[in-house]
Amino acid sequence: MGSIHHDSVPPSTEAQQPSFVSAPTSSHVEAPQIAERGQQQTQLQFVDEGTDPLPPTPLEMPAPALIRQETSEPIGPSTDLPTPMPQTPGFGMPSGPVITINLLLSSTGTRHPYRIDQKYLAKRNVTAENESGEFDPFVISVYTLKELIWRDWREEWEPRPSSPAAIRLIHFGRFLDDKLPLKECRFSDSAPNVVHMSVKPQEVLDDEENAKSAKGKGSGGGGARPSRGDGDEPTAGCRCIIL
Repeated sequence: MGSIHHDSVPPSTEAQQPSFVSAPTSSHVEAPQIAERGQQQTQLQFVDEGTDPLPPTPLEMPAPALIRQETSEPIGPSTDLPTPMPQTPGFGMPSGPVITINLLLSSTGTRHPYRIDQKYLAKRNVTAENESGEFDPFVISVYTLKELIWRDWREEWEPRPSSPAAIRLIHFGRFLDDKLPLKECRFSDSAPNVVHMSVKPQEVLDDEENAKSAKGKGSGGGGARPSRGDGDEPTAGCRCIIL
């Protein structure tokens, strides 16, 4: 009886542990390997998708070439902004004096900035030199200024007249004489010059041309005007005396 009691001793608990007890231990050990493999795949996929070259950074981008914009409209469009003051010649600025004009149109009431410098006159084959041989735009005549405006006539204005002689320019309340240089018309080189412009009607222009033609024929016809004799004044049909 006693031997049977000793033979029925329950087996050790260590010998009866099931195999799934050690499975979590092995999976726990291999977990970092799976994570590392997944991370490596993610990195490889990122490299494959990023094969296109990245755009250069602002420091690596080449500097843009210096492009000077040449305007084809020397007389600017209408604006309500004040005309800029002439700037001192320097880098990127033309050398020599500059005439800045604020051109006011009587027909439309608009004003247009107009700049006359050495480069502008050179493109239009206009020579402007003073007695010392230096560039001076103030030596050009009023009629030359009319010719320049006539050549650079803007499309939105009224129809361009047949000749520059039809243009009227008013500065400081007086009509500018075609023969006068701008330096005698109180033009400034340090402030914008306000110039009013209007156009003579074509019939008025035709009458003036006819009057000039008739005057030229009368003086150049070869016939001497009658006179009273020995150095006296020629006889005239009528005279106008202004007191």
